[in-house]
Amino acid sequence: MKRTYESDKIRIFWDSDKCIHSEKCTGGLPAVFNPHRKPWIDINAADVEQIKRAIDACPSGALSYEIPGEEGPAAATIQVLKDGPYSIKGNCRLVGEDGEQMETGKAFALCRCGRSQKPPFCDGSHAR
Repeated sequence: MKRTYESDKIRIFWDSDKCIHSEKCTGGLPAVFNPHRKPWIDINAADVEQIKRAIDACPSGALSYEIPGEEGPAAATIQVLKDGPYSIKGNCRLVGEDGEQMETGKAFALCRCGRSQKPPFCDGSHAR
């Protein structure tokens, strides 16, 4: 499931299929990200810089954002997460075994433990 939450200052994208439940968002900014509330994202509960920092901490790319009038990152950044996936953010093409480009968005996490049920993407299986 994909959802968009927006104001005139920020547009937040959430892709539940990418979420590995690391709880970086809910633990980092619970006023904005609260899974016990509907909608679970309150875009007006913090300033844009706080929201950006919380979303930037999302290792899977399930959460991402755009700032109206601001360009996104030019190149990809790949971060190896301790006991977790490879976190990729920025402009990057992911090509599957069949040579076809896979839909990723601007951020995603690649499994490195081999237990994911959604390969090559991380599904949080490493935590179980």
